[in-house]
Amino acid sequence: MNVFVSRDGQTFGPYTVEQATEFLKLGQLLVSDFALYEGESEWKTLGSLLGVTEESIVSPVGQVQQSKQNTPLRNSKANPTGRKQRSKIKMNQAQSAVVAKQKGLVSRILSTIIVFSVTCIVVCGGIAGLYFAFPSKVGPIMKKFGFLTKEPVHEITKETLVAKEIPSNPLEITLNDEDWQRLRSTNVILLATDKGDGFRVISPPEKKQGLNDNDLEALIPISSKILSLDLTYAEITDGGVSVLSKFENLQRLYLEGNKEVTVQGLAELKNLKNLTYLNLVRIELNEQLVDLLISMENLREIYLYETGLNEDAISRLTEARPKVFVNGG
Repeated sequence: MNVFVSRDGQTFGPYTVEQATEFLKLGQLLVSDFALYEGESEWKTLGSLLGVTEESIVSPVGQVQQSKQNTPLRNSKANPTGRKQRSKIKMNQAQSAVVAKQKGLVSRILSTIIVFSVTCIVVCGGIAGLYFAFPSKVGPIMKKFGFLTKEPVHEITKETLVAKEIPSNPLEITLNDEDWQRLRSTNVILLATDKGDGFRVISPPEKKQGLNDNDLEALIPISSKILSLDLTYAEITDGGVSVLSKFENLQRLYLEGNKEVTVQGLAELKNLKNLTYLNLVRIELNEQLVDLLISMENLREIYLYETGLNEDAISRLTEARPKVFVNGG
């Protein structure tokens, strides 16, 4: 079931529950954002909708947990074994003690120790909070002072994408220095699929930082491994859709909110024989799209609300492709 998220009068999505949960961990979405499930009308906070709280996302003071390995690749090194990785911040803990009432040196020493311990806890808690809020900025500083032994959890590293002589993992591929640097500069979010047989690519949810046509060019070296591509509210034009026609194994494509995409550009998607899911929500289209979608025989889910297509056009599509789920709004 997909989720829509609203903040400051702007609506984002739809995201899958897994994507929304991932964005919460990344700090891109907040538990206080308003959200609703696709097809419903009642807005709730994202936290109550997903059944999570800030405490369930942010670890207790003094401990920093990293994401599972099946979501690495934007700020962490590869972990082919799939085991969890953890880094801990060790700190002094306050200890309660019963002290006989007395004045003098001992009392002053105890008071100093208690104040120092409480101060350490507050400072370390503040650092941990900053790390969860701004991992890419605070992580390198913490590593410099020895608090972290690994890179922050979201950084794309070259080792993540460079294969061994005999690859043991479907995600292992080889990139030269130029291709890796170009991919890293896109700020793209790369995640492993649930089956671990390819990549899920997500454009950063902030509209101003969405992927553009040039960024899609940077994905070409790993295009054969990309199975899902979420370009919701990115900055893609027909030129970018032409690049997507080279992603031969692409199965799911989200183009919602990309106003520069036209029916003529979408015609390039006919070459994607493995494409089963297509989201064209909030793109201004015309009835020529119906003929195009009818010709794409492998499609199984199509989302078309707020595209300008009338009921007759939607009906013609559903009649021609009765086994396809079509959501026309």
